[in-house]
Amino acid sequence: MNQTCIKIFSFGPEDYHKMENFLNKMLQQGWRLRWCKGPLAGFERTENKDLHYIVDPYAVSSILNFRKFPKHRLNEYMENGWYAIGKSKGCYIFSSDNPNPEIPALEEGLPESVKKTSLITSLVFVALLTIVLIKLFTTPAILYCILLTDIYIVLTGVILFLIFYHIVNAIFLKKDRINSICIHSKRNLIHDVMIFSFFILAIFLQARNQSSMLSYLLLPILVVAIGSIILVTVSKGTKTSQENNKKLIPVICIMGLILIILIPLSVHRLQENSFINGKKRADQLLTESYLLPVAHLNDFVTVTGFKNAIKENNSILGNNTLYAEEFQDLSVFTNRTKMKSKILAKPIFNYLFFQTQKEQNDYFKQNNFNGITYYSLEKTNTILYQVDNIVYLCTPPSGVTKQQVVELLLSY
Repeated sequence: MNQTCIKIFSFGPEDYHKMENFLNKMLQQGWRLRWCKGPLAGFERTENKDLHYIVDPYAVSSILNFRKFPKHRLNEYMENGWYAIGKSKGCYIFSSDNPNPEIPALEEGLPESVKKTSLITSLVFVALLTIVLIKLFTTPAILYCILLTDIYIVLTGVILFLIFYHIVNAIFLKKDRINSICIHSKRNLIHDVMIFSFFILAIFLQARNQSSMLSYLLLPILVVAIGSIILVTVSKGTKTSQENNKKLIPVICIMGLILIILIPLSVHRLQENSFINGKKRADQLLTESYLLPVAHLNDFVTVTGFKNAIKENNSILGNNTLYAEEFQDLSVFTNRTKMKSKILAKPIFNYLFFQTQKEQNDYFKQNNFNGITYYSLEKTNTILYQVDNIVYLCTPPSGVTKQQVVELLLSY
């Protein structure tokens, strides 16, 4: 017979009574709480029929408590034979093996206070995250970086999810009766699963098309997964908590040591691989630069032995290429961005429109060529235009007309 088990333990602060009932129900089945972390809790077999649990949400009954449990309240529990054995969502869990333990008197209206605090917390989160989101979407430079960087896209997704989650949470807390009991009881679990999913998504996006980088990213997770399996296996093979602790402590120490060594090593190798892969990719593109859909010096004048440079910014939403060539006093620069849709390309255009004017201390002038609207700076002859989901910003060599540049770029 298994001596340990792991259960889903996902309760919000306002559900502290359900948390308490769940623990006592587990006791009736012969299981006592060993640990609780996040949405999970570990239990072990017990023959003690006198155990009792009580959950005190005082630390989350007011925002001003800052999730702190006062020492005098803790002493009051201990004087009555209760001992703190864990904490979940800010609620403190106490146990006692006294057959008739004296339960400390909790404040009247505590459930309502906890529920109100949870509601206020969710509303504060919605307000703060909405302000952050508005700032992100209304600042062209930030939005430009988000659209072209996978990790920022994922972080924005996290913000959107948290706003939605806390709105739903606030609605549930505001209602006296919950129509969807299933969603109500599992919403904290959904929260934890989604955050973990965003974390995994960020890892895969960061290392997509680069198997070596993916292996370094997944290595610490693999160690934790294997270690967890070993811990569960060891726990199942022990009969008493003393024997369990004696076997588990060395395993935990070894896992911790491996992670302490492995995480910095993985980060270092990731940085090296990223630099090497980036350089290889840039060298490959430079050798085939004549195939790139950008402006080249030889499109306007005949030159040999020019210097060129390239940089790519790619994300799941679009691709950005910065390309430049230089020969003596001649130079050409192209910023080409191709997004997944026209709507996504518009913020890229807006950022380049305002940022280029600011950097060049000049103002764009609207022009028209073959039905295409483009913008140009007279001082530097810079061209900016958007056609469907593609945005071009190009500064050609001196002496080249705007129409030549637009005609060339439209040909790609």
